[in-house]
Amino acid sequence: MQRFFENRLNLWLQQSEPLPLMLVGARQTGKTYLLKEFCSNNFERQIHLNFAETPNYKQFFMPSLHAADIVSRMELFFNEKIDPEKTIFFFDEIQDCEQAIASLKYFAEAKQNYRIVAAGSLLGVRINRMKSSFPVGKVQIEYLFPMDFEEFLWALGENMLADAIRYHFVDNEPFHTIIHEKALILYRHYLCIGGMPANVLNFI
Repeated sequence: MQRFFENRLNLWLQQSEPLPLMLVGARQTGKTYLLKEFCSNNFERQIHLNFAETPNYKQFFMPSLHAADIVSRMELFFNEKIDPEKTIFFFDEIQDCEQAIASLKYFAEAKQNYRIVAAGSLLGVRINRMKSSFPVGKVQIEYLFPMDFEEFLWALGENMLADAIRYHFVDNEPFHTIIHEKALILYRHYLCIGGMPANVLNFI
């Protein structure tokens, strides 16, 4: 399903030396799905580490947090040479690995241009309890919220209606009655279903 946030990811991708991008938001807003699709569509290889599903991955970040050391351990574990130009690292459920959060500073400062994206839920609570310092200024933090009504319409295939609503809003022009009634029905559906992608998909 199309999301507005895809535009921000594309802007991040166009940067020559982007900071690690951390996507924060409530659970079930689609963070993992969105980042996995982005990684698959733009890179030959992605290293996806989900710290909630595989807690053992935390050992990649011990004892040294230097980027080269972490990548070297991953190469031996996955039995492959990692090409930073063709590979993106996806740290999923990063709130479960404090060392991975701290390592983002070293990835940002590394001579190699590593591409790092991360997803986290309840991250603010975890950050307040971190024993090590958060890499302030070394991470680009973005927030993902549930789908809004326009994204809901896109998911239903109602792109023409979504464009028409925007046009009528900008021009302050009233809708024809039958179109207005259709839009209100869909809006009531959206209010009942909410914007969590899984619920929207079930409704479709």
